[in-house]
Amino acid sequence: VDRPPQGQGWGHEVKFDGYRLQVRVEDGKARIRTRKGLDWSTKFPDLAADAAQWPDAVVDGELCALAEDHMPDFSALQAAISDGDTGDLVYFAFDLLFEGPEDLRKLPLSHRKARLQAYLDRIPKAARNRIRYVDHFASTGQAVLESACRMDLEGVISKKLDAPYSEGRSNTWLKSKCRGRDEVVIGGWTSEGDRFRSLIVGVKDKGGLRHLGRVGTGYAQPLMKTLLPALKTAASDDSPFVGKGAPRKTRSGGITTHWLKPVLVAEIEHGGYTDTGSLRQAAFKGLREDKAAAEVTEKPQAPSKPSKETGTVSSPPQLSIPGEKATKGRLVISG
Repeated sequence: VDRPPQGQGWGHEVKFDGYRLQVRVEDGKARIRTRKGLDWSTKFPDLAADAAQWPDAVVDGELCALAEDHMPDFSALQAAISDGDTGDLVYFAFDLLFEGPEDLRKLPLSHRKARLQAYLDRIPKAARNRIRYVDHFASTGQAVLESACRMDLEGVISKKLDAPYSEGRSNTWLKSKCRGRDEVVIGGWTSEGDRFRSLIVGVKDKGGLRHLGRVGTGYAQPLMKTLLPALKTAASDDSPFVGKGAPRKTRSGGITTHWLKPVLVAEIEHGGYTDTGSLRQAAFKGLREDKAAAEVTEKPQAPSKPSKETGTVSSPPQLSIPGEKATKGRLVISG
């Protein structure tokens, strides 16, 4: 949305830049699943080992890597997974769907969050190292967003506090972003000789992909270790793009285009759109292995705009991440 919803009844949470995962604990065994239902327990053995000591439950949250400045960093998360070095990742828990055999999904979010906070307090101290409770802010949504943007966070998620849990898209969860950051489907890539140049991306449309342009920067070596093998696995003889402006050529001026099956999802950061509807200044941030290409059906959005009504926030709320301390004008993460 262009800006967070106003009025009472909304809770505003920091939007974490990581993988959305559910942790299911039952009889001393933990399973970590993605939004696609994939079992990623072996990808994150340290979190799974900790979670096996938690009381029986199903917890919803976001797994993140923290950079040297203590801020969530999606590229660092990708690198940690690629290197198998996931011991320092942090799971930010924001919802409790089951506690033991009790199904909590029909309860209001405010009740579920209260139950989640109490649940986390019952986790043995030795198993709390990688899980943090995500609190919400009752301040004006625009004030929370502007504070998040000053700290260079991704944005905020505004949630209806009286709403039951809902899977999939819902108007009870609204996302407001500080910068243009979204998922796109990869339909091809280009090379010059042996050198990788760019990704060609779009969104799902009837009969194929609607072309959005090229992503030409952001290809750090740790990300390329994961990206190139994935591209080769999805190779195709035919272009998946359809409609006006869809790319067709496979060779032009020494540049070779390699077509792909439209199955890979990338996270990108961008600066909006050109007059022709192409992405502007798009940079690659990593593959979204947790998201199905079929879900990427909407054109990425531009960043949220400052509210004309609220203007500058003179006393912004102090945002903090679970278990961390906030300092004036700065979000920090502590143990």
